[in-house]
Amino acid sequence: MKSTHKIRRTKPNHRWRLPVLTLALLAAGVGIWWAASASWRAGVEWLAGTSWAVLDRIEVRECVRLPEHDIITAAAVCPGANLMHLDLDSVRAMVVELPGVRDARVFRRLPGRLVIRVEERVPIAGIGNGRLVLVDEEGVTFQPEYGGEVLDIPVITGDLKPHREDAGFDAALELICDVKTNFPEIYRQLGEIRYKGEMLTLRLRQGGALVKAQNPSEPQLLRNLQLFLAQKGSELPASVDYVDLRYPSMVISGTQR
Repeated sequence: MKSTHKIRRTKPNHRWRLPVLTLALLAAGVGIWWAASASWRAGVEWLAGTSWAVLDRIEVRECVRLPEHDIITAAAVCPGANLMHLDLDSVRAMVVELPGVRDARVFRRLPGRLVIRVEERVPIAGIGNGRLVLVDEEGVTFQPEYGGEVLDIPVITGDLKPHREDAGFDAALELICDVKTNFPEIYRQLGEIRYKGEMLTLRLRQGGALVKAQNPSEPQLLRNLQLFLAQKGSELPASVDYVDLRYPSMVISGTQR
């Protein structure tokens, strides 16, 4: 009797292929990155040696309130500096340190130009606390840029300090941000927000009409005042001494004389 033997064929082990392929792709990527970086550095150094890289002028863009001279001074870039060797992040950081600047972008424009694009802080109110200080919606305070600068914004007054740790300032700023965003007609005619004795009071422009309300921050009262002022179509006449919001279903305006 003949005996037969079955030959078992083992399957080849391909598990090593994936790690090897991954390493190969990683090595290729590193090589490409190194070559690109080397080419970029070589290009930068070549440009740095040309007249195109010599700073000829600084352009300040999107500047409305702030003087361009102040931006250029804060940037502290010497005339004739090499643009390719300039640390743009450091220039931006120095510009953003100006109180009236919210953000900035700094970039090169060859030949010979450095461009500084400024995002200014927009004042939403003034703080009448001895001397006028401006404040934006983030609660950051800064000085007016010109002694005679005309700003069509309401003023915050009373027992407060111009920083966000002060409860009065925080409450007044929160109210004025709400009014500016949701009740534009009130904001347009608002002259003063006063904080005194943990209470907020509002006065309108023209004759300084007092807004009578237990809580002027209450949304329904603000909606009533918004509708009342919108129906008037313009600012209240100077003869109006008060606008009474203490009755939910009506708004009463009148004179105390």
